[in-house]
Amino acid sequence: EITLCNISSSEWRRVAYINMTDLEAECPSGLNEVSNRTTGQRACGRSVDGNLPGKDLGCSPVTFPVNTTYSQVCGIARGYQYFIMDAFQLVTGETIDQTYVDGLSITRGSPRQHLWTLAVGLSENYHNSK
Repeated sequence: EITLCNISSSEWRRVAYINMTDLEAECPSGLNEVSNRTTGQRACGRSVDGNLPGKDLGCSPVTFPVNTTYSQVCGIARGYQYFIMDAFQLVTGETIDQTYVDGLSITRGSPRQHLWTLAVGLSENYHNSK
């Protein structure tokens, strides 16, 4: 029996588990390991070029196969900010098939269907009039 999202059930299936606080953990294929020099915190992320703020757009898709039918999805994500994150502001896409968010997007199926998005911005109360 697995407990996820405060629900204990023998019907939950873990599709992916990436815990970079475990020193033995590795990032899935398609993502790079990054480490904070000050805190030593490890994380997985896409490759970026910090010399191109606002121009380094794109994504690193990772697919986790689910070989069964399902009706609910539960997940937990922990994100760490690197450089300038601006949520939806400087992105060029208008659909989930384009670059539309600074953050994490979870989708399913083909064609892709949106499940949820974690958008990361400068701060909770930051406002730009653009």
